[in-house]
Formats: sequence, C-alpha cells, structure tokens
Amino acid sequence: MKAVKVCLLTALLCGGLLSPAAHAQKNLQQLLKKLLPAKGAQQSVEKKLLYPNRTSLEAVAFSKTSNYHGFLTAAPLFAPNFALSTLRPLKPAPVQVRRAVFTLQYSPDSYGKGSAFAVEIDGEAWGVTARHVLDDIGRSPYISINNKRGKPIFVPVSSVREGNVHGADIAIFRIPSKLLLYITPLQPDYDLPPANTVAQSGGFSHGIFGWFNHVEVLFSSAHRILARYQDFPVRSGYCGSPFLVDGKVVGVFAGITPRSAAKTASWNNLFNGVFDTPINDFSQIVPIAWVRSLVKEARHENGPAGTPLKLLGNTLGILHADEYVQSIQQLRGGRLLKTLDAYPFMDYNHLERFLDVGPEDVIRVVVQQGDRSSSKRRTFWYEWDVASGTLVRTERK
Repeated sequence: MKAVKVCLLTALLCGGLLSPAAHAQKNLQQLLKKLLPAKGAQQSVEKKLLYPNRTSLEAVAFSKTSNYHGFLTAAPLFAPNFALSTLRPLKPAPVQVRRAVFTLQYSPDSYGKGSAFAVEIDGEAWGVTARHVLDDIGRSPYISINNKRGKPIFVPVSSVREGNVHGADIAIFRIPSKLLLYITPLQPDYDLPPANTVAQSGGFSHGIFGWFNHVEVLFSSAHRILARYQDFPVRSGYCGSPFLVDGKVVGVFAGITPRSAAKTASWNNLFNGVFDTPINDFSQIVPIAWVRSLVKEARHENGPAGTPLKLLGNTLGILHADEYVQSIQQLRGGRLLKTLDAYPFMDYNHLERFLDVGPEDVIRVVVQQGDRSSSKRRTFWYEWDVASGTLVRTERK
C-alpha cells in the first residue's frame, strides 16, 4: 500500500494535478483517502476494474476507486488556476512552416478566414483544415497566399473528403500543382507525442500569423491530443493550423475547450466528490493519422481507413473518419446502468477506461455516422456481452 501511495502521488504531481503549494500533509491524506482502496481491500485496482467483488464491504471500497484509470487519464486537465500575467512575445516561425501554412476564405473579397496547411502524404501534397471551418466559409473556398513579390493570389479549391466535426474534425483537398511554387508541404509524423512533450504550432488568428514555440502536450490518443498553449492566447481563425513536434506535423488544431464547458461536461461528473480542483482551458488536436485515412478514402484504396475500437482488448469494429463515438452505455441484467457521453480524452484502445465492467455486463458503444450537415447521417451500435463474448452490430431503423 505504501508503494501504491508513492506511485499515485508521483502521478498526480507529474500530471499537473497538484502544485507545490498544495502539498500540505493534511490535504494529501484527505486526497489519498478518497482515491485509494479502503483498508482490507485485497484485490488490485486493475482486477477491480474488470471483475469487481460485489460484497457490500467491497462495493464501498470499489465506489472510491472504480474510476482510478479514468482519473489518471484525465489528471493533466485538473490543475490549480494559473494566469498568463505576462504574455511572452511571439517568435518568428521557421521558414518551412511559414511556407506551408496559409488561409482559406469564402471569396477573394471576403474577410472571413480560416487556417490551413499543406502536408505530404505518401508522396502527394494535400491541403488540410478543420472540418468545421468549412461550415463557416463554405465547401469551395479560396486558398489565399502571396507570390514572391508579395502580391496576393487566390485559387479556388473543392473539399475532397471531410471527417466528422465531433470526431475527426478535419477536411482535406488537393493542392493545385501551380501553387507548389509558393507552398512547401510539411512532413507528417504518425507517432503520438507522449504527455509533457513540448510541441509547436503556427497559424492565422484574425488574419495575423502567429508562431507558438512552446505548447505543452497533456494527453495523446487516436481520438485526440490535448494540449495547453502557454505563449499567447489562441483566438478565432486558428482552427486548422498544424501541430508540430520537431518540425513534423502530428495533428490539426481543432479548437479550445474552456474551463466553463469542461466543468459542465458529463465526464466531469465522474470526479465529483473525488477531486475539487478546477479544470483549466485546454486545446484539442486531431491526430494526423486521420488525415492519412481521408487520403486513402479519396484514393479509393482498399482496406480499413480508420482506427479500431477496442474494449478490454476485444476489437468491436473500425471507426472511420466520418464517424464518431457518441456514447458508451453499460447494461446489467437488461437495465441501463450508465451512459457516458463522448469525452475529449477518449482512448479508442481502452473504451472501458471509465466503466467498472462486471462479468454480467453488456457494453454498448453507440456510433454516429455523419453530422449536422451530412445527408448520410445514421446511428448504429456495437453490443458486447462480457460473459459470452458475443458481439452484435445493430443499426437504428
């Protein structure tokens, strides 16, 4: 138990959950008392997560630890309030980034703009932006760049493939070959950056280019990379910008989740009464692998152009870029026990992260294809029976 306490405390400190000022012995004892199993609980936390003991005594202990893994997953989002009292000046962007990032706008005469960039995927140059940007500026926008003499050039493009605004919030389009005289695509990196990685980002906010030289990675999964921008506030127009590590693109900036929205989110209710520290604003990044998935679809390549959905190591299905996990439902004895709406730090390889899955349970993963602007919108779900291992796919009529 002593070793567990040390490991847990280290995880909380490294994850940004506790500041040095919060290390009072009393506070630590109260926190550990809430998070750790009750005295006499012999099962490991991992075993409890899979097959909890249902005796009354163990149920009390389990109620305090059933979200242990989910808690540690979300830990970097919980931190004491901090303020950027002195904003650090924005530094000049590397030439390779500046040549890859541009703006999209509705027409040459319009002022509404969004960020976009070029990336080389399997030998071809593709333009990338956030999917929801097209909702604002239209699906046949203009690329806006300057030629070598500083004269603006406007070139119309059409969206080739679009992801789901709630999931893979990205859209891709082909870069006209004539623009490669002025645009140099970035290189992708499909490896997810681990927490605490220092990343960079560059894009347009209100039409002004800004380079963020220090961005802190909080969490990474196939669904989202969560980050905290520290140099300067990110403002409107920045969505669709590249998120880089060592000069290579690892993701696409999709927006900010302010603390007000995080505090009212359904997933935050899991931690009520467990930890009362405020949640800071955080930014959501779509991993660049989803861009490659859309490129494969645009090329009509065979094979699954998506990512596996896994529950306790079992693959339920392949999630495509135009789909997203709407919710996870837990049924026991034919009764709906819990519904967990999609959360930003969802891990497609561990969908059980916030569920105390028992051997008698049925887990239902609800998936929605398309979104508010899609004519192909439909809902279906995978139902997995833990006891029998039976998997059933059902579509809403």
